[in-house]
Amino acid sequence: MDLYHLKTFFILAKIKNFTRAAEALFVTQSAVSHAIKKLETSLDTPLIRRRGKTLSLTHAGQALFRSCEKIFYEIERADQEITRFKKEAKLGIRIGSTVEFGTSILINHIHTFLENHPDIHLDFYFSHYLGKPLAQDEVDLVVDCRDHDLPNLEKIYLFQEQYVTIASPQFVKEHEIRSLDDLEKINLLSDDKNLDWWKNFVTAIPREKRTCLKNVIQINHIRGIINGAISGLGIGFVPKYTVIRELEEKILIDPFPGIKPGADHFNIFIKREKLEFKKHKALVEYLTRIKPSQFGVG
Repeated sequence: MDLYHLKTFFILAKIKNFTRAAEALFVTQSAVSHAIKKLETSLDTPLIRRRGKTLSLTHAGQALFRSCEKIFYEIERADQEITRFKKEAKLGIRIGSTVEFGTSILINHIHTFLENHPDIHLDFYFSHYLGKPLAQDEVDLVVDCRDHDLPNLEKIYLFQEQYVTIASPQFVKEHEIRSLDDLEKINLLSDDKNLDWWKNFVTAIPREKRTCLKNVIQINHIRGIINGAISGLGIGFVPKYTVIRELEEKILIDPFPGIKPGADHFNIFIKREKLEFKKHKALVEYLTRIKPSQFGVG
């Protein structure tokens, strides 16, 4: 088996798209097709199943892909080991995270890790959709509150993300908000129109009170929800760590302090093969040592 053909197959099997695989390999789409045909011919068995634009692996393709994961991760590990002996060379890690956690917390707490590991270079990828980048090795690991179902994936618990309802004191006073029934007459600021964003609040209140959640203004960014609440646009619902300062300075208040919304769990997700790399182990160990109280979560 030709190593180039195997590499082409490995990339295509992860991305499942000939055009994007060609872009990742910096070759033409026809070159990718040719390499796959050569590999299938040399093995005398089909590896890729095509149905229109849909691409999947045959049983033989799945077996070869599992072997390729071990082969190319070992090659990457060897490359990282050799890099340590090169002057001024750095080991690269690309970490993925949800947008608000990454921009508000991760960026502010990562400098100590970099100071302690001058041989490591970090790049960041912030998105609400981290499954595909994780599956396709566009990132080495992710910090996410959503679960990911991938083969050979390690899930390492970090912390519980607490949520809080927020409104400006003036807004609460003007609208005389005293009970859940008062929500019927005001705007709710949400990432989505269906209030899936508010699910941890909804499940924490009596079922008969949920009908009062009607008037929704969609704002598809946490910082927009926070600023909307500050400006009196309505009541928002956000992770508590995003508004620690505003709550301490009374710019915002929690109009329903007696309600304890459910919490999401933040975890590190990383493929087992990648967790064997010293650089990844070091970063995971650092992240798990950060105390939740340092950034206002429990």
